[in-house]
Amino acid sequence: MPLDTIYLTRHGHRLNWTIDLRTGTYKSQFPTPTGNPADPALTSHGVRQSHELAEHIAGLGFHPKPFRIYSSPFYRCLQTVQPSVEELKRKHQEKSSNGHGSIDAAADLDVRLENGLGEWFGPTTFFEHPSHPTPSTMRGHFPTLIPDSPETKYTPLLVPSSRGETIAELHNRVATALEGIIADVDAEITAAEADIKPEQRTSKSILICAHAAPLIAMGRALTGLMPEDSSIEDFHVFTAGLSTFQRRGTVKSPSQGSAQSILAKGTILTRAESVPEWECGRGVGGGWDCVSNGDCSFLSGGAERGW
Repeated sequence: MPLDTIYLTRHGHRLNWTIDLRTGTYKSQFPTPTGNPADPALTSHGVRQSHELAEHIAGLGFHPKPFRIYSSPFYRCLQTVQPSVEELKRKHQEKSSNGHGSIDAAADLDVRLENGLGEWFGPTTFFEHPSHPTPSTMRGHFPTLIPDSPETKYTPLLVPSSRGETIAELHNRVATALEGIIADVDAEITAAEADIKPEQRTSKSILICAHAAPLIAMGRALTGLMPEDSSIEDFHVFTAGLSTFQRRGTVKSPSQGSAQSILAKGTILTRAESVPEWECGRGVGGGWDCVSNGDCSFLSGGAERGW
């Protein structure tokens, strides 16, 4: 069975930063763990949200449990999924039963840092935005989430332009990243199930943690539904909320567009080759349906800080 479920979550409530658009200077409200002013930690409320998210994902009624986990490389995203990943790893190590809510035996729960899922910065002409944190840097902060020598374990599909992106370029960037992620996981599932009888194969899912604007773009890239007005409220991205997408029937072969020219200048394609044709209802990876849009029922504070 190919990948059939994708969960999208936004980082929890975070501390703030500011930017002086006249000079391109970023300043953080408080010192950041990585020294990057655009890479703040969660507030205490955001930490509480991360634990409530973990309780929900690790609960018996949550199915299918994540088979792989991807995240934007920024601190607040890793901090948000940390309780979930640690609890899933604990349950996996205990070799929980294969019944409803169990974790797949072939699950690899080390977090894969994908720059293509990273924060959105608007286009600039005279300064560069802060760099994405490196896997080695984040390994020092999150050793229970990221393996040793992380650069050798996972190579990001692309690196966003340091000069920022337009709205259209953001959508194409996340579509490119998602197409590659889905293809990677499909191939890994095929290998893992090669010696398993068809009737014994199980539903597979991935969890992705990212930021508000990229997550809205992901919802559109997955479904293939791009509104004429990009500011319309279609996909909900509340802090630590969870959206669920299920794959449509037949998995179609990826269709590649012309690409680099429709990504922001300076975007580096490392493993990805081009932007897929995802609009007009097609969607990446054959297309997905949103079956739960910004669920916050498990959060004590409910839906907060929607975009």
